[in-house]
Amino acid sequence: MTLVTLPELLAEARRQRYAVGYFEAWDIYGLEAVVAAAQAERSPVIIGIGGLTANHEWLGTQGIALYGAAAATLARSATVPAAAMYNEADSLKEACSAIGAGFNTVMMVGQGLPWERLVQATVTLTTEAHRAGVAVEGEFDELAEMRDGVVRERTATSTEVGRAVEFVARTNVDCLAVAVGSVHFVTGGFAPTLELGLIRELADAVAVPLVLHGGSGVPADQLRAAVDAGISKVNFGTRLKQVFDVGLRNALAEAGSDVNRTYGSRLPGDAMTAAAQALTEEVRRYMQILGSSGRIARG
Repeated sequence: MTLVTLPELLAEARRQRYAVGYFEAWDIYGLEAVVAAAQAERSPVIIGIGGLTANHEWLGTQGIALYGAAAATLARSATVPAAAMYNEADSLKEACSAIGAGFNTVMMVGQGLPWERLVQATVTLTTEAHRAGVAVEGEFDELAEMRDGVVRERTATSTEVGRAVEFVARTNVDCLAVAVGSVHFVTGGFAPTLELGLIRELADAVAVPLVLHGGSGVPADQLRAAVDAGISKVNFGTRLKQVFDVGLRNALAEAGSDVNRTYGSRLPGDAMTAAAQALTEEVRRYMQILGSSGRIARG
């Protein structure tokens, strides 16, 4: 296979009523773990990193270039269709810097920007990205967030159908992230309730595939219902770090005294490899929930 465009992946998902997962990584082990899961499940996949919880100075000086090259290399060598995404850039400048770095999909958050400024910034982004053959995911609403076990809604709102239609028409984005009840950074036992009726309305009215952010906290039955209602892409991040964290701690508890083998050796006893294997299994579980497993025939 090769690096595949996001519109191509999502058009098929929308037609067949399954969703493609974007599984956010934060290092090479994580990127490889996601690709391994996709190949094991014969599933299309979106790999990449995001800016929402990262150091933006580091991203700007070297992080975007480093991970763009790595994500593109892994996507091109995967045996299943894969897109490479830079997710949730915190500015137009940061999003544009990802366009030539190896990512074939970019997304910019619009938190705090007035409507017209956000629309114009997104138009600029889509113009630059499409010229380079890079897809753009749009967003104009803000999700609630969980911090220290408490859901903080701040300015979170549900997506209005009319405004979604207008945003897509004016900006020419390739897919649209919608606010339908999911929450960022969910930990513990909290489970948000998705607005399935709103998802159906949006799916019927909006010309491009719909994206659900904050997938980590959504129970499996609601994820399946959201896909049935019209979601074509789901983002996962926090839960993946939780699984990697547990896997790493368990591996370190059993590690020997040879630090050269424990860290980065990729030999038996490498704690990072053990954590990545746990991550692969969790990603496979999500692919099965989203219905993307088994969609790609074996070559």
